[in-house]
Amino acid sequence: MNRRQVLKSGAALTLSGGLPAVARAAQPDASLRWLGGAMLEIEAAGLRVLTDPCLGEGPEAFVMGDPNEMFDLARGPNVKPHARLTPFPGLRHDRYDLVLLSHAHEDHFDQAAQAWLDPQLPMLVPEHDLAAVRQKGFAASALAHGETRRIEGPEGVLRITAMPAVHSETPEVARLLGLGNGYLIEVETGLGVTRIYWAGDSFLVPPVWQALSAAQVAGAGLLDVFIPHLGAVGGAGALGQISMDGAQVADFAQRLAPKAVLPIHHSTYALYREGPEVLRQHHAELAPRWQLRMPPEGAPIHL
Repeated sequence: MNRRQVLKSGAALTLSGGLPAVARAAQPDASLRWLGGAMLEIEAAGLRVLTDPCLGEGPEAFVMGDPNEMFDLARGPNVKPHARLTPFPGLRHDRYDLVLLSHAHEDHFDQAAQAWLDPQLPMLVPEHDLAAVRQKGFAASALAHGETRRIEGPEGVLRITAMPAVHSETPEVARLLGLGNGYLIEVETGLGVTRIYWAGDSFLVPPVWQALSAAQVAGAGLLDVFIPHLGAVGGAGALGQISMDGAQVADFAQRLAPKAVLPIHHSTYALYREGPEVLRQHHAELAPRWQLRMPPEGAPIHL
């Protein structure tokens, strides 16, 4: 079974309820596996979650406008193929219980994933993208900012809360691109609670900080892992910078004070303008209490 066929075998899931009985080995903790870009496999509470699926490879991994170029905002960007620079490490399982989308730009939900993903697989998406994702034939549900979905798993409970993800520090550009979702994922098992904040394509702007403060996860090591998007995409292009650079991620992490930071959304695609080197330098200079986790694509980490 190839990696795309793997995705076509998702488990049925009622998001307000539980899963069918599934024989799975008990997992003592939450596991994360970065597959490049913004794509993660998350295993927790006996559930398997896939984020921002992108399966394209090679020089034409996906087709999208180029935000790094100058263009007339009235006419739109130059739509073209974008290259994946790293090999896809492959999926770990033949079934997933849920897909989480931070937003529906093609570098987060590419054409290859759209072609092969089971359209009935449960999917949570931002309100801004619901109509477009449903038009593609997927049985998606919107999760509004501040809304929480509770999902019963064989080994515990997932609580998924949508956080605002603001794609630009320039309000006009943020409105043009549309509000996405970050997600606070709380894993509750008999061993305790693990908290994961996946920020999506966002900057630390007041609505984001207010939402995190309201969720009472900012500071004092209350987050087990913060997963920011790097890449410094946009730069001198018509939209300006539309994903964080290393200095901005370091500042965000200092304010959040998580136990660990796992940067993603860097290195995988030619689209990205900055790798993790700047963040690594800031981490060394700050000598913060939070740990910088930088596994290679495909390597699991345990929380």
